[in-house]
Amino acid sequence: MSTAATDEPDAVATASGDWRQVEPLYLPVTLAAAKDAFHERGFHGTSIRDIASRAGVSLPTLYYHHENKQGILVALLEAGISSILNRVRAAIADGDTPRQQLSNAIETIVLHMTADLQLASVGRELRYLDSDNPHRQHYVGMRTEMEDLLADVLRRGMASGDFQIPGDVREVLRYLLGACQEVTTWYRPEGARSPAQVAESYAATSLRAVGASFDTTDHT
Repeated sequence: MSTAATDEPDAVATASGDWRQVEPLYLPVTLAAAKDAFHERGFHGTSIRDIASRAGVSLPTLYYHHENKQGILVALLEAGISSILNRVRAAIADGDTPRQQLSNAIETIVLHMTADLQLASVGRELRYLDSDNPHRQHYVGMRTEMEDLLADVLRRGMASGDFQIPGDVREVLRYLLGACQEVTTWYRPEGARSPAQVAESYAATSLRAVGASFDTTDHT
């Protein structure tokens, strides 16, 4: 049984200059339905029948592709983290200094959040995956890889004097990523600020949080 979210590769993986061009991921109809249901009702508040009804498919069809509701959640989690990991890699590669790399990385993370609020918010449902679920470990491994990339940027920034971080790098990183995740709780597409404006603001705030003054070249 497959838990893959999509067979289409993330285009940003092959072109670092594309990391600011973020569109909602293509998802099969069953995962698209589950994404909306989990966003509206949460994992526990959503039933398999609800997902099948929203997708317009039978229960046997749903179970053919996904073993159970946790399998559906895994597919959505992996779709989101795979996309954002690719974009963070590209954003860091597109920067010449730790300042630019951190700015780019935070910017692309926030752009990912605002491009598909429903998918981004599913990340909060990880707590409902069984701790011994092997797919949980795969997801956590990809998330840890992204965190390692960002931690390396912070450490290199400290070594170069670009950043002034008095405490633990990982603690600061958790703060920055937590702030990015919170975008899903308040951002609305019909609001006054565009995704690009929000992303640039968060990038600038993140630079200040690590002791780097704002530099307009960080977004060019």
